[in-house]
Amino acid sequence: MVKTARALVVLMGVVSLATALGLWFRVDDIMPKIGLAASDLAGGLAGRATVRADIAGLFGGMGIALLLAGLRQSRHWANVPLIFVSVAISGRLISLLIDGAAPAIWPPIFIEAAIIAVLFGYRRGLSR
Repeated sequence: MVKTARALVVLMGVVSLATALGLWFRVDDIMPKIGLAASDLAGGLAGRATVRADIAGLFGGMGIALLLAGLRQSRHWANVPLIFVSVAISGRLISLLIDGAAPAIWPPIFIEAAIIAVLFGYRRGLSR
């Protein structure tokens, strides 16, 4: 179980880093796919910079923490993405309460819930 969870943690780290790289270097291709448009006063520059800094930064930081958690078999490093994903899913649930549900909202919630479950399982299997 721990080996499987560890492999999943490392895989999630690689996917998170790849997502960050995609957001940094292909932001115009990815933004419409995730429901974002850069239409600010600076000709989209501020919007794209925000996606690169805020969203890609989150994925990049989580990717690094996931890789450290998996490669070092560290409960402490596993806590970092666990906190970030827990806060992210909380924001999605708040959106559900305030804005209502749409079919597009469910896949990210399921993905984040699965990440949380894997991280809890991985942490449980590691020694303190």
